[in-house]
Amino acid sequence: MTHEEYKKASDRSKEEAQRIIFNEYFKYVYTIVFSRLRSCASREDIEECVGDIFADVYIHYDSSKAVGDDISGFIGTVARNKAADMYRKLTRKRFTFVSVDDEDVPEQESPENTEADYEKKELRTSLMNCISLLGEPDSTIIMQKYFFMRSSQEIADKVSLTPEAVRMRCSRALKKLREKLTAMNISL
Repeated sequence: MTHEEYKKASDRSKEEAQRIIFNEYFKYVYTIVFSRLRSCASREDIEECVGDIFADVYIHYDSSKAVGDDISGFIGTVARNKAADMYRKLTRKRFTFVSVDDEDVPEQESPENTEADYEKKELRTSLMNCISLLGEPDSTIIMQKYFFMRSSQEIADKVSLTPEAVRMRCSRALKKLREKLTAMNISL
């Protein structure tokens, strides 16, 4: 929409001009807001932000001060700024700080099996490193088979092999993996 079209529609009726802007730029504004807020906002927050953007556009747009011929630049700028403000507002709420001197804070107990948890984590890390050293497609086959419980047919579709080839590579990869783990003194 150009400034001239907006001015003509606005001269006929403010509501008509607002409806035209909303219908023409809703998807554009929603895309800007959604791409910025999808990681931290609910659907209601996104819709609220879109509504606020159009309210700001209706209130603050002045075609006499317009620089170019198209108003999409103004709308895009308002959308990006409002989405950034909403992002800051929503992410600031997530982080609450508690004073160490605060007496109302309950005591945090340490986990009972800290050493066992640490050992499990180290074992998982070592196992993942050994699997990645198998190379492709063997590492993918092992991950899909034993971590995601996929069938040989499903894995074959992913790695562009036949199910028989997947089974053969899987058995060879397991043998290599056992050798690597044995060399590291790890037994499963």
